[in-house]
Amino acid sequence: MRYILILTLFVTLSWAQNLEAFAKKYHYETDYKVALQKAKAQKKEIFFVMATNYCPWCRKYEKRTLSSLAVDKAIHKDYIPLILNRQKGNFPDRFQTPIVPVTYFVDYKDGSIVAKEVGFKAKKELLELLNIR
Repeated sequence: MRYILILTLFVTLSWAQNLEAFAKKYHYETDYKVALQKAKAQKKEIFFVMATNYCPWCRKYEKRTLSSLAVDKAIHKDYIPLILNRQKGNFPDRFQTPIVPVTYFVDYKDGSIVAKEVGFKAKKELLELLNIR
């Protein structure tokens, strides 16, 4: 029993570190208010990914799609990237969602949701979505 508890704790902590490590490595904001301030200053929408520590699809989205060089360049060119942990709850209520990952496109003028994409997106699918916008 003790082994299972230690293993569960280790896995949970490593997932938490992965989210923070991803944000740091790929220069994503981890504070909604800071992202909104930057978006207003640069007149760019926010590319906002809502994730959790325990979500395997969130990790796949980060590792297979968001970490792609082409996707990363497209996001940083036109958006202020933001990734938040839903479990921490440090975001406005309008972004509350039972499903993760969710990608929001947020207007820099008033913080309203311009578009919402639910679930994992492959590289090609996300690049097409980014190019349409």
